[in-house]
Amino acid sequence: MVEYKSRGIRGIYSALVTPMHPDESVNFTALEQIIEIELSDGVEGFYCCGSSGEGLLLSLEERKKIVETVIKKVRGRVPVIAHIGTIRTHDVIDLAQHAANVGVDAVSMIPPYYYKFSMEEIVEYYEAVIHAVPGLPLVLYNIPQFTGISFSKENAKRLLDNEAVMGIKHTSNDLYALERMQKAYPNKVYFNGFDEIFLSALCAGADAAIGTTVNLYASTFKRIRDAFEIGDIDTGRKLQALTNMRVESLSKVGIFNAVKYGVSYRGVDCGSCRAPFKQLSSKDRQELDSLFAKGFGST
Repeated sequence: MVEYKSRGIRGIYSALVTPMHPDESVNFTALEQIIEIELSDGVEGFYCCGSSGEGLLLSLEERKKIVETVIKKVRGRVPVIAHIGTIRTHDVIDLAQHAANVGVDAVSMIPPYYYKFSMEEIVEYYEAVIHAVPGLPLVLYNIPQFTGISFSKENAKRLLDNEAVMGIKHTSNDLYALERMQKAYPNKVYFNGFDEIFLSALCAGADAAIGTTVNLYASTFKRIRDAFEIGDIDTGRKLQALTNMRVESLSKVGIFNAVKYGVSYRGVDCGSCRAPFKQLSSKDRQELDSLFAKGFGST
């Protein structure tokens, strides 16, 4: 049995944003600068081309070049997981083969969306990648509010039984499902995906995190984890409350654009999210300035 938890794959991962020029082309120079800043913040891994990275608003070639850039810049210092999910199996296999060739540590996939695919079709979508790129670890991406599919111990059994499946990115408030999967498959890695429930997810069995606000506040997440591991739940709750205040403020104006603005506030022009996302107003930016003026540490 593959024991992924012994491979150093656990940690606090940044759901890496994708910086853009004003014309919405990808700013690869800024991407490299962001990686260095976040590594100095203590980020323990990168998850690229996911929701925070506007992965589904990028072309396949852009996604490939982003993964290449991240791998080249990281130079093996921390693990890199590439999100390759899309609606077409052919495209997913193409992205998986590319990711494996450039040296990612794992890939991750949302289930195919829009059409109401059966669970059998969804499982076969994942298995197509496993068969096409043997030996490439795969992380299921459970994000039911966007895909309409909620993975559980029961409906994901065939996938979780597969040794190629390293674990699951659980971006869901259903911590019962998380705990039941972790209990049934303790050798897998469970990444919490909602920053606002990180401490609760740790209690339910999560042992890692992939978060949007990790782009800005990595040290807070590391302190929450440290407090949990030594049983200091009071400190963990205070730090989680701090995180939730930040998430609440960022979400009021649109969390993806808000985090990109925060990166820009720190000195790397990140631009805005691609249309149809709406750009921040001057009022939005003023409100965020008040938040970011408080700093990016864990206090």
